[in-house]
Amino acid sequence: MKKNFKASLNSANGFTLIELALIIVIIGIVATIAMRSMESTIDQSRVDATIQEMEILTQAIVGNKNLISDGIRTDFGYIGDIGALPPGLDALVSNPGGYATWNGPYILNNFTQNPNDYKEDAWGDAYIYAGDIVITSSGNGTPISRQFAGSTDDLLSNTVYGNVYDGLGAVPGDSASNINIIIYYPDGAGSTAAVSTSPTASGQFSYSDMIPIGNHLVRAVYSIYNDTTSTYTTVLPGNDAYCELRFSKACW
Repeated sequence: MKKNFKASLNSANGFTLIELALIIVIIGIVATIAMRSMESTIDQSRVDATIQEMEILTQAIVGNKNLISDGIRTDFGYIGDIGALPPGLDALVSNPGGYATWNGPYILNNFTQNPNDYKEDAWGDAYIYAGDIVITSSGNGTPISRQFAGSTDDLLSNTVYGNVYDGLGAVPGDSASNINIIIYYPDGAGSTAAVSTSPTASGQFSYSDMIPIGNHLVRAVYSIYNDTTSTYTTVLPGNDAYCELRFSKACW
């Protein structure tokens, strides 16, 4: 009777060794599942942070297409100022060669204790970028790539074309040879290029496969009256840009 009472008391007030062992095993299983879930969450957070930072780097290179004023895109990043792809990510923060048209920094480093933060993914590994159109992170073992253009030509070799008229809307005709049309754009080496052409008799002109993205000045000069007119044209990636020039009076 006493023995049965003692056994009942142990059962009511405590756990047997088998029960304790089972509880420990269950806690271990739950902890393992929780740790794996946490590791997966942390890893996905790093993936998301890396993708977001690569987007910021992309905007530093080609600009933010959502920055618009009066219907005109205003931001074309490093390429819009230099006319070339950056040789490396360092060029987004410091002038790579005393370029007069460099207007950076194009990206801000929020962590002063780590000056290379903008060049490293969320795992602390350096981004792979060699002056082309792809930024790659290999930090999670599976490459994450961000291609920001269909080709380099889409960024650097676009066409600008247009027409020139006088103040009455007439085409130049025989006066075409007296008209000089000049486009100004960054030359890729830190300076500004100025390329000129003359229109056809019908007023058409073109600069084929040579203009980088950005907002560029186009000017027409009529040498007979030394009359000048100008406009800006916006060159978007992989797109031909049209512009129209009109002199203020009847010239021909």
